[in-house]
Amino acid sequence: TPLDTEAAKRATSVYLVDRRIDMLPKMLTEILCSVRGEEESLCFSVVWEMTKEAEVVNTRYAKTVVHSKGALSYEVAWKRICDKSLNDPVTKGLRWLQKLSEILKQKRIDAGALELSST
Repeated sequence: TPLDTEAAKRATSVYLVDRRIDMLPKMLTEILCSVRGEEESLCFSVVWEMTKEAEVVNTRYAKTVVHSKGALSYEVAWKRICDKSLNDPVTKGLRWLQKLSEILKQKRIDAGALELSST
């Protein structure tokens, strides 16, 4: 199909400092296949149940309906994580995900992951 041909040409999405070059057309990446704030989206989800130490204790795969509480840029999400005056459920969830990401990153490093400088 024309979509397959275009995707094969692009191969992957590319993230640059000031922009993103998507593998797929904007209609797919930003509308049809994107989880958008305050809208329901049909998804195929991988659901991990994890301990506070980031150990996966259960995994399931399911067709789901996701209702996102908000669409946040990386910058807005980080500002919410850092703003100690915010204690709403979304911000608390962001902080918990940040903590899990730090634990998982340390586990990768401890297991010998290659670290590349981002500066």
